[in-house]
Amino acid sequence: MSTLTFILRLSSCGTDSPGRLCLRLVHTRRSKTISSPYKLYAQEWEILQQDQIPDDAPRKSYLEKVQEYMEHMRKAFDKTMSSFPDHFYSVEDFAVLLCPPFKARDGLSTYAEQLSRRLERHGKERTARAYRSSYRKLSEFVKGQDISLLSITAELIRAFEQDLKAKGKSLNTISFYMRNLRAICNRAVDEGMIPYTSENPFKAVFTGFKRTPKRALGTEQMQRLQHMKYATYLEKRTCPSCTQEKSLYDAWRYFIFCFQARGMCFIDLSFLRKDNIRGNIIRYYRKKTGGLIEIKITPIMQVLIDSFTQDVTKSPYLFPVITTPGKKERLQYETGLRMQNRRLKELAQQASIGLSLTTHVSRHSWASIAKRENLPLWVISEGLGHSNEKTTYTYLAQLERSRLDSANEMVCAVVNKEARMNKKMKKSII
Repeated sequence: MSTLTFILRLSSCGTDSPGRLCLRLVHTRRSKTISSPYKLYAQEWEILQQDQIPDDAPRKSYLEKVQEYMEHMRKAFDKTMSSFPDHFYSVEDFAVLLCPPFKARDGLSTYAEQLSRRLERHGKERTARAYRSSYRKLSEFVKGQDISLLSITAELIRAFEQDLKAKGKSLNTISFYMRNLRAICNRAVDEGMIPYTSENPFKAVFTGFKRTPKRALGTEQMQRLQHMKYATYLEKRTCPSCTQEKSLYDAWRYFIFCFQARGMCFIDLSFLRKDNIRGNIIRYYRKKTGGLIEIKITPIMQVLIDSFTQDVTKSPYLFPVITTPGKKERLQYETGLRMQNRRLKELAQQASIGLSLTTHVSRHSWASIAKRENLPLWVISEGLGHSNEKTTYTYLAQLERSRLDSANEMVCAVVNKEARMNKKMKKSII
């Protein structure tokens, strides 16, 4: 049986000096004492043995932190004991699992870089890059200093947020940095790099998500884009000789295909393989949700697929976004995504659309046009591969004001009609 208890190790300087709060871990009939980051006077230790800390207790707020720390360690102990077989570990092993070596003075950059490398080894390159981007942005704010983990205070984080706002960063960008820094700090707490505390440095800053207006093309705009000069190349089964023209032709074909394929996401297009096609059906699992999508290949989609045949002769993929064997596929996709969005902006200017195109606009456009055609919400939701209809609402463009005005007149007309009927009935009664 394993147990965890707390003891106060008295100071060698006498009872007038605070002693060290320690954890005593007993496992396989052996004990291990672990120092905590807190110091207490003897009378304070006696107070903590009681059920409640008196309001007039000296250093009440400090004692409450100690109390929270003790409760946190008890829960961590229970979690550790339930996660590992007792007979495989010594008391020293459990001590390390429960309280890894305390290095509170380690720098944020040092720890975050080590954490990022661990994530990369586990195949989480995207999270690793997000962590690096965030801690480097904070390091830039503090003039390149590698501040300690204990220096991540509410005051510092609020000042960092204000600096980002002053530089014109959007709320979602600010939230991106804050959420990643918070995740790094939480990992540091879990790994014992910094002591647990109830104070949340990120409580007063924005860590949410601000919904931005969804950009979508109307039917006329989508027709204008689809009938650009690049449609001639597609019809004649030829390619532009100019490199720049060829890159824009590729971007145009990707965008049109995503729209025709019920608003397929660019990441799904990038990873679409030839063996995802069975007969005239494309079957694939969405990268974002893992849901199975089945799409019938229309004549236009087939022509678009065939137009890339020469580019993917030796590739297992249907489109030439991921082209270099041995290079990380995710990095190739992200490079392709950046190039696609740059090229789409040029296409939007050529088509005089008056809207900044991105890869996701094709998806929003499909949903919005479907709504204007009065398709049921559940059909649109199924078409997009959403797990619920609530998610679909975020893709739908707002109803035009004229349609809302017409709806209002219709509703009011019903009430007005009832009012006129009541008036006639009243007259007949009189």
